[in-house]
Amino acid sequence: MSDKDRVLLNGMLNFAYKVKRRMTDLTLDTFLTNDDLQDAVLYALGQMGEKANNLSDKFIEDNPREEWYGLIGLRNRIFHTYEDINLDVVFHTAKERLDSLIELLGELVERK
Repeated sequence: MSDKDRVLLNGMLNFAYKVKRRMTDLTLDTFLTNDDLQDAVLYALGQMGEKANNLSDKFIEDNPREEWYGLIGLRNRIFHTYEDINLDVVFHTAKERLDSLIELLGELVERK
């Protein structure tokens, strides 16, 4: 893995932890009524997608994961079609899939 890819993965991991901290003990109702929280979570997820988009082709080839494409697609939706974002889906995705993503990123960052 290149140093650049490791830096990108580490950045993704840091943003994932930020989202996790914000989502801990958070209800859907609170999320849906708090614009600042929505903006912070969407920004962090968008940055994760931006970093995924910049991973090298070699890294993606060596580590094919649907997560990279999902994050890139989410990034594109957040940054280009903001008004079409389904916040219920964002909330549930972050609540249900973030832990496994953090685990994956942590393993990859630690890999020699």
